[in-house]
This record gives sequence, C-alpha cells and structure tokens, in this order.
Amino acid sequence: MKIRLESVYKIFGKEPQKVLELLKKGKTKSEIYEETGQVVAVNDVSLDISTGEIFVVMGLSGSGKSTLLRCINRLVDPTLGKIYFQKNGEELQISSLNQTKLREIRTHNITMVFQHFALFPRRTVLSNVTFGLEIQKKPKEYQRKKALEMLELVGLKEWSDSHPSELSGGMKQRVGLARALATEATILLMDEPFSALDPLIRLRMQDELLKVQNKLKRTIFFVTHDLDEALRLGDRIAIMEEGGIVQVGTPEEIIIDPRTEYVANFVKNADPSGVLTAGKMINSAAKATFVSPKYYLLDRKTNLTLELDEDNHPIRAYIENQPLLIKSYPDIQEGETSLILVSENTVLRDIMKAKVCCNFPLVVVSREKEFKGVITEKDILKTLLMKGKERDLGKKELEK
Repeated sequence: MKIRLESVYKIFGKEPQKVLELLKKGKTKSEIYEETGQVVAVNDVSLDISTGEIFVVMGLSGSGKSTLLRCINRLVDPTLGKIYFQKNGEELQISSLNQTKLREIRTHNITMVFQHFALFPRRTVLSNVTFGLEIQKKPKEYQRKKALEMLELVGLKEWSDSHPSELSGGMKQRVGLARALATEATILLMDEPFSALDPLIRLRMQDELLKVQNKLKRTIFFVTHDLDEALRLGDRIAIMEEGGIVQVGTPEEIIIDPRTEYVANFVKNADPSGVLTAGKMINSAAKATFVSPKYYLLDRKTNLTLELDEDNHPIRAYIENQPLLIKSYPDIQEGETSLILVSENTVLRDIMKAKVCCNFPLVVVSREKEFKGVITEKDILKTLLMKGKERDLGKKELEK
C-alpha cells in the first residue's frame, strides 16, 4: 500500500496561520518560537512511499520525525497539507476522513508499534496478540490460529500461555510486533520501536523485522534516531531537520553523497562496508579492455581474459590461454585459484571477503548474470578513502 504526503505542516500553537506566513518569509523554527511561542513540528513535507518499502525517517530529537509519523494515521491532525494512501486500488485522502472512516482505517489498514511495549499485563501473550483481531471482530478460531502463526513467525509460539511479566524486553517487543502483524494491516507505523532495548537484543529485533518483512512485504514507516539502524533496515532514508526533510535517498546515496553539512555530520562516522555495493563501485573501477565482441582483457599482468556468450554472460576465463575455473561468491574458499563473480548488489564487506580469497580482479555481474565490470584491490581502497574525501569537499562547497 502506497503512502503519499503533499506539503504537510504541523504547527503547535493558537495562531498557525501567522506561523505559516513567517515560514514563507524564510523564518527558522527557532526564530518563530522566539517570536510567537509556537512550535513548527513539521514543515512542508512531501513524500512518496512505495508499497512494500521500509521507509526510515531519522533526525535529532525534536526534528519532527515522530510528529510526522502521527500525522499519517491522524493521531495528530496536520495543520496543512494532504496525506493519501491506497486501498483496494483507490487512493484515499486520510487527512480528510471523518472519524467513522478513520476508525475503520486504523482498525484494518494501519497499525502502530511503539517504543514502549504497551502490552496488557493481565492478558497472556496469545491474548495480547489477538487483541487487534478482537477489535476487528474476527471469529475466535481465526483469532487463535492467526495469533499463533504470528508468534511462530517471531519465535515465541511456545510462550503463548505466558504473561508479559515473564518475558524479557526483547520478547515483549516481539509480542508487540506479532500483535501488529496479526491484524494484516498493510501499513506499519513504527516509532523508535527498538530504542529501549539493549544493543544485542536490538540487533536481533532488527533481524526479526527484516525476516518478517521478507515474507509479508508490508509498507513500513520506521522512525529512529540511530544511523546504523536506519542504514541496516531502510530501503530509503529521509533525514529531518527542524521539521523539514533535508535529504531522501537509499542508504548508499546518503553515505556517498550527503547534500548538506547537517547530513554529512550524521554520516561521518558511519560504517560504509554494509551499505556500499559492487554496482556503485564499478562506476570508478578499472574497466576491462575490449579485445573482441566476446573477449575482455581483465588484467594485463596475468593476461587474464574473460569470455562472454551472446547475452553478455561470463562463460569461461583464461590465464595465458589456459582455462581458469569461474566461481560465484560466496561459494569460495580462501586461496582460490578461480575467477570470482560477485553480484552488483554485494556489499563492500563481502567484496573485501571475496578479494581476500582471490588474487584476481573480481568480476561484477547483474542479477541476470550479465557482465558489468571489474573491481580490483585498488578500487576497494579508493572507495574507502573516497567517502571521507567527498565529505571534506562537500564542506568546502558549503563554506563558499
């Protein structure tokens, strides 16, 4: 289910129109607060979120990310702007629905997972998970069956008869996730759901969410202040500052090309090894030399040559005209004497692992196994160094 936001504003105060006029004049959030005592929580946000996407919104405390999330299901009513989502192929403007229709949407189509578990202490784990289905007035047998399916999905089926007091923090959060998933709502709004957990449990919950999403493909709007979490989970990331969106992009784009100093400061300590991919690296990687329509010279020192079929798929490799075995990562071992193929979606961390096992350039291929280019040891080092270089260049541009 898609979500679309058009120029959404949320102003907390008695004279929002006055604030809107000040925003048009270029006044900042802090200037407006000093002048009027009113708070600009969300400032002219427009977004398109695709069906089945994990869309992560991050920013410093007070940047407006949680308020924006609450505007989507109208726990907070926007001051101005429109919010749409699709239901049965029809686009509905949720920002204009009456309370009856809004209640129906919240019951069947949109659900929330909070930072705090919000479990009912006197209910069993199973009964907590069936709660949303009870509100939907589903048959009892269906409620139990669906709840057990979701508990099994998050690894808690054997705890179904327990009470929340018997569970750890991570287990309670998994119950909350199971409860949200059981309603079959197509949109999940997740407001810093893992921030209260210990680091190790938090990583496990991120794994659980990715595993569940791989199966169910829900549209997830995920709020966090943690960059590593955003990079790990997000298909795309939006970074907020003073109520507005300052950059939207894939994790890779955010890391490689921060558009403002604010974003650059966010990502300066980020680990790129789990984000940057082979497909991005071959843009600057050493290019194979064209020999004939079917043959590419990959390495002059060893006379390493790659043969392609008519569909541009690698089929054979040679060193000094002697055949060389071709293998695909990760089906390799250290000290390989084979040419290694890596998918263009392979992240830098795995590219480095593959290169450690092989003395030859890595051959990058598409999902359809088409030849895309090569990556050498030098290219890996350049990629690691380039992030810092581009950040420094970006700061110099901002200072001009």
